Amino acid sequence: MSGARKAGTVRISAGRWKGRRLEVPSGARPTSGRAREALFDILGARVPGARVLELYAGSGAVGIEAVSRGAAAAVLVERDAGVLRANLERLGAGPEISVVESGAGEGMRLLASRGARFDIVFSDPPYALEGEPLTVVTHLLAPGALLILQRDRNASTSPIEGLARVGDRAYGRNAFEFFERR
Repeated sequence: MSGARKAGTVRISAGRWKGRRLEVPSGARPTSGRAREALFDILGARVPGARVLELYAGSGAVGIEAVSRGAAAAVLVERDAGVLRANLERLGAGPEISVVESGAGEGMRLLASRGARFDIVFSDPPYALEGEPLTVVTHLLAPGALLILQRDRNASTSPIEGLARVGDRAYGRNAFEFFERR
């Protein structure tokens, strides 16, 4: 595990790892349990069998929750993945969850170069990076895929080339915007 300090825990809310706690890296702002449960209620039948990409993964809670609920695979992209790797080890997670230890942009370019495609892409950038362009993300979306962008409730999102905004929901300080390929 890297030298990253931990900043509390989050709990998996459903599936095979229900009730298990994940450590949160210092400086991360984890998606609240209430917001994560609401997100998975919205995603519903899209999750079982899905290929999931979580950008700015932090603890990995969203990708891990997806696999816990039946997603076929998750790729978690995180620059400092020490706490994330320790979470996966404690869970006994298998090859269905992989980690790309890099920044989100570099990770997306690497995955696109490998021809990777995902059914659900979740991005929760740090506040300082909320406006960072997701220009490569369209190359990672499988037909019918959904991009979920989490942001602070009071922040606005720039349009993402090639994607149409199809909805949004807010839960406390968390807001989710949903995008699909045009």
